Amino acid sequence: MSQDPEQHLETLPKWADFFLTNRLPCAAMVVVMLTSAYAFSMLFGNIPIVGFIMVMLGMLLHLAVPSVFALVLFGGGLFYSLQVGVIASAFILFLSSGSFYVALLFFVVFVVASALTAKTMEKEGLGQAAWVLAVVLFIVVILSLMIAMDTTGIQAFVSKLFKPMIDDMVSSVPATETQAVESIRQLQGWVVKIFPGLLVFSLWFVWWGNMVFARKTAKRYNFYQGNDSSMLDFALPTLLIYVWVAFAAIAWLATGDLQYIASNGLLVLSGLLAVQGIMVAHAWFESRGMVNTIIVMYVMLFFWSAVVILFAVVGLLDFWFNFRRNMVSTTGEK
Repeated sequence: MSQDPEQHLETLPKWADFFLTNRLPCAAMVVVMLTSAYAFSMLFGNIPIVGFIMVMLGMLLHLAVPSVFALVLFGGGLFYSLQVGVIASAFILFLSSGSFYVALLFFVVFVVASALTAKTMEKEGLGQAAWVLAVVLFIVVILSLMIAMDTTGIQAFVSKLFKPMIDDMVSSVPATETQAVESIRQLQGWVVKIFPGLLVFSLWFVWWGNMVFARKTAKRYNFYQGNDSSMLDFALPTLLIYVWVAFAAIAWLATGDLQYIASNGLLVLSGLLAVQGIMVAHAWFESRGMVNTIIVMYVMLFFWSAVVILFAVVGLLDFWFNFRRNMVSTTGEK
């Protein structure tokens, strides 16, 4: 027997209501969360186990900042969330000794990306929100590399970033171990090739987790009023396919930085397709009551990363075949 959804609604704790509904306390909380890893390392860094635990806790708080801006958007709207972001950016500007670049980067990555994603999630659903988030993060990362690079180009600049670390690894290997040195150099080449795309998708994964968590929390406390589709209905916009084909063509035909950017863009889009493919497979198995198979699927994803390619293919094919269209669950629901 189903229960009335209203019976499951909870009241937001008073402390959370205070911080989320007042601009200055909310901005201050964001700055504390953002700097907590550094603060904990300074306070507890000399205590081995406790220091490690506290720094990890600080990192979790740091990475949870996007969820705060999503929550204040769901509850107070876009303008309110941007106001909180501006105040927090002012605090960051002060703490960074007037570094405008640091404050601007915080505002764009943590505030604008989170707010735009949450607003899109409210209006157009999960798939479109995931697409918007990926586009914003990709543009920010590529522009940041272009601003920081010298005249040698983006890929050469990324190679320079990793050179000291790789040189230290090579210097620690005995000179007679030529094969090990060659393996390290090959690793350097692969890391340099995929670094921007890997960075973007890693940021996307963390930010997306924050968005989903914020939506779930807002629904729990009854201040989410937007699109309520399930994660299993995750469907990216058709525009992604055209961009994917364009990036593939550029990566095949172009050279230099243009090829480098396109290749990494292709990596990010393929990651998004894999997420859609995973949701398709999850929904298919769930509709047939194959719970154990779902568990095995996620275990394989954790231990055997190459299987991601299969899910990317499934996600790509889903644009044409719409595998979930006629899916019927074991309970008879379509």
